[in-house]
Amino acid sequence: MICMTPFALTEHLINGGRVDRDGRRYRLTVPPTSADAYVDAQLDDYAHALPRRFTNHPPQTLAVRARFSHQQVKGTAGFGFWNHPFSREGVVVDSPCNVWFFYSSPESDLQVARGLPGHGFKASMLNSRRMPRAAITIGGLIFNALRHIPAASKVVMAAARGAVNAAETMLDVDMTEWREYRLNWRPEIATFHMNGKEILRATRPPQTALGFAAWIDNYRASAGGSRYEFAYVGVTQEQWMEIEIMGDDD
Repeated sequence: MICMTPFALTEHLINGGRVDRDGRRYRLTVPPTSADAYVDAQLDDYAHALPRRFTNHPPQTLAVRARFSHQQVKGTAGFGFWNHPFSREGVVVDSPCNVWFFYSSPESDLQVARGLPGHGFKASMLNSRRMPRAAITIGGLIFNALRHIPAASKVVMAAARGAVNAAETMLDVDMTEWREYRLNWRPEIATFHMNGKEILRATRPPQTALGFAAWIDNYRASAGGSRYEFAYVGVTQEQWMEIEIMGDDD
């Protein structure tokens, strides 16, 4: 089963972001934007008001074809499932979980899996739902309070990485070319494929409900060795991601 077919996709557009549709193909575009403003073009299947509610559980299969306007777009982009655990200002509102194909430009430093760069195009799984709900809530409050204090932030980030189950692999490809991406999200394992070849096998993925999202925006984020920060990147020219939904007959 290809899970995208029954999705009730809605557009989430901010500051000039737009979505153009041609059959099963969507072009998500963001205009030139300064680093002082946030711009987003997004398709998703959940309401953004808190508390967010999601409906996708494993087993799910996601299959798309996608390409980008540039080899290195500014900000972040991608497609897959997540629990949207942050506010727009970067405040943690839930314990992060995702299974998706994710890109971030060099302005970001998101070190989720050890030994890999904190930016670039990746197949990625993150499951931080390994603690009791009360501990997650308290931990989030502490994290939000301490994240801007350098010495404390380093300790908090180290503790956070030790509490999650994460797996990633870099995708060293020409992002401007059409490629097929497939994600099989099962209760005990998630497998990622590109052009029919398995590129990542991740055990113990999230089993909680997640939302589907495909987006391109101008976020930059740091969750590296000693700091946590959300901000924006200046976009000097129009950039886009095209995504084509694949059905059972593909």
